[in-house]
Amino acid sequence: MNRTTLPSWLIQRSLPKGISLQVLDNDQHILFESTGKWLHPLLELERYVITHPLDTKTLFLHDRVTGRAAAALTVLLGFSCVKSKVLSKSAELLFTRYSVAYAFDEMVDRIDCMTEQLIDDSMTLETIRRMIENRITTKC
Repeated sequence: MNRTTLPSWLIQRSLPKGISLQVLDNDQHILFESTGKWLHPLLELERYVITHPLDTKTLFLHDRVTGRAAAALTVLLGFSCVKSKVLSKSAELLFTRYSVAYAFDEMVDRIDCMTEQLIDDSMTLETIRRMIENRITTKC
């Protein structure tokens, strides 16, 4: 577990009931939060960052469930510090590859989600992003 660069308050922190994702600064101020499901909170955050420029390298992302697709979006958003309640081993590999400090409450082999099953090791972050966009388009 790569906890060395994470503050203890983040490692010990729990998300409030009904909240699936929060972005916090070093003073623990909540800058963004979402109650969405699937990857929608990260996609909402992506849109938020466009209109509210944030230096994501200096902020903390706290997510409820992080699989490989969520990890890819997190890296693309520029976060370097992440806490997740549930983290998949494939998400851990991505965080390690891209030097993202992370902590988790529970490690699982895989997230039970079709999106995670569709991603393979040959896919780049951008390819994963495009696949997510295509899944959204075909679902709606």
